[in-house]
Amino acid sequence: MDTEAPVDAWYTWVGVAVVGVAVLGFVLGLPGQPPPDATKAANTIDRVAGSVQESAATYEHDAAAVNIDTRRIAMRNDGGTTRASVAFGSLTPVSAVEDAAIRDALERITHGQPPGAVLSEYRFDSTALRTATERTRERIDSNGTAWQPADGVLTVRRVHIDGESLVLVDA
Repeated sequence: MDTEAPVDAWYTWVGVAVVGVAVLGFVLGLPGQPPPDATKAANTIDRVAGSVQESAATYEHDAAAVNIDTRRIAMRNDGGTTRASVAFGSLTPVSAVEDAAIRDALERITHGQPPGAVLSEYRFDSTALRTATERTRERIDSNGTAWQPADGVLTVRRVHIDGESLVLVDA
């Protein structure tokens, strides 16, 4: 008995077409890029937060969106989502600060401007700045944070303001 299918049989061609469509669907379903590396971002944050003096660092990434809370960072793009925890400090995500003027001042400080020079240009003092960051961290610990669009560079800076150390993160 002959068990081979004749190549000119219609069901052979239908089977080959079905397999071809399935393979094509699988290939098209694969992500076009790897997920962003949240662990490297967390390591960058830890290097700065673990320092005993004021310091800063940046990390270039390919995330389309980030979610930063007081202890974790999550990053996502078309390739997937990754999460990592930080070991040092309590983070203050600058984008989560509700007051626009304080958020603007913190962005400037995070990106390298001296805190004293920045605060001299605003109508609030360092106490208001520290209070706003503390309230932001408390709100984040209670309610979490939302995903924010990413600009490709994570910036972290540890500063001392009136004896209190702040770890500011902007992505």
